[in-house]
Amino acid sequence: MKFSLLSLALAPLAAAHFHLQYPESRGFDENTMAQFPCGGLSQSANRTKVPISGSLPVSLRMGHSRTAVEVLLALGTNPGDNYNVTLVHTFQINGLGQFCLPHVDFNEKLLGVNLTDGMNATLQVQSNGDPTGGLYACADIQFDSSVKYEQPSVCTNGSGIAATPFPSAAAQRNANESTGTGEAQGSGTSSSSSSTSSGAAVPLQTAAWGVLGAALAGSLAVL
Repeated sequence: MKFSLLSLALAPLAAAHFHLQYPESRGFDENTMAQFPCGGLSQSANRTKVPISGSLPVSLRMGHSRTAVEVLLALGTNPGDNYNVTLVHTFQINGLGQFCLPHVDFNEKLLGVNLTDGMNATLQVQSNGDPTGGLYACADIQFDSSVKYEQPSVCTNGSGIAATPFPSAAAQRNANESTGTGEAQGSGTSSSSSSTSSGAAVPLQTAAWGVLGAALAGSLAVL
């Protein structure tokens, strides 16, 4: 009985991170998730093929009630820690469970290179840590001219989930240097790494909620 009670007490801690569900992630290891880049996980042999232009969905399962999240990209087969393209600047997710950005836009102007058929890249989602630093999850992708956009079944938003844009200064701060409410982590805190942002922010969208325009303040409506 003591073991059962202890297991129940520890269960929320084990789930209190986020999972990258789409594109298919390299995996999940809560013991290494604070390691930059990619939560310490090696490159996957199975790359998710995505359209060569347009957008792709990013689906997460959230384990913290309030989280600062950022979506980055590194080009190449073995990019190391060069996650210098910002696809979605830091914003806040409130609530637990399923969350999806159905259209994370990318284009050659944002990426700074001409995309070619078969080009490899790695997408990294990073969040604020618990309590400090960052948490990281990666998905290895390949641009493919034969692939058309499709929204996967996991691209949904659970009840009680809402996204809130941060003010400009907080949005420009890397998620691994932010608190869940958008403030800078304490001056005595060191994050695992910081990534250089490049490119303009894309409009924040969530499934069934439409586009979050620059003039919109406050939270998105909850499904």
